[in-house]
Amino acid sequence: MSTYIKNFRTYLKKNETARGLFLVGIIILAAIAVWGGIRLALNTPYPVLVVSSSSMCQADHPELHTSACTLPVGALIVIRGVDPSTIANGSIIVFMNDPSNPGFLVVHRVIGIVPASGSVYDQVSFKTKGDANGGADCWTPTCYVPGSWVQGVYIFTIPIPYLGTAILDVRDFMYNSSGQVNPQGILIILALIVALFAFEVIQPGKKPSSNKTNEEQESPAPGLDAPRPATT
Repeated sequence: MSTYIKNFRTYLKKNETARGLFLVGIIILAAIAVWGGIRLALNTPYPVLVVSSSSMCQADHPELHTSACTLPVGALIVIRGVDPSTIANGSIIVFMNDPSNPGFLVVHRVIGIVPASGSVYDQVSFKTKGDANGGADCWTPTCYVPGSWVQGVYIFTIPIPYLGTAILDVRDFMYNSSGQVNPQGILIILALIVALFAFEVIQPGKKPSSNKTNEEQESPAPGLDAPRPATT
């Protein structure tokens, strides 16, 4: 096994393209591992989300006695999965408005709670509303969201300016308005990757000459004595 590892390391040292691909693979695997750890720690499949609408951005919220925008568009938020029965009125939750489309999530505030014993869903359920909306949500026939649809409770916003907005821009570039993959976006990204590696292969960087070569160029020719100062 050590022989194979040694040969592989030697190959990577000689081939810059292979070394670059190997490092990219390591970074991707590390990112997947970190993401899996975050999901496990926060007990939700969607621990970090980007707010994509202004429904939680109201200039004046008299019930909360605040004039600040709660969650502006582009806010990068962190949520934690909890037992639905522990969610308090006024909490901001993330939930599915349709289980058949789990990729579409809503971030709204709880304004009403029905205990499991009194819910038509035989589980705790919630009435929700966006801070900027005029009325309550009505995603179901009873206008209450079942606790099983809740993916987590909002914890805090990651204070990195423009990161969430950049993610939304990339998403809009990669997907169209119907949520389908945009072929043009995929082709452009693939073309950039191919161009990057092609440039690396066609025009490799110049390697500096070794010290041995420099010494050979500076040393006198064989068979000839080096010039000596004249004597009188």
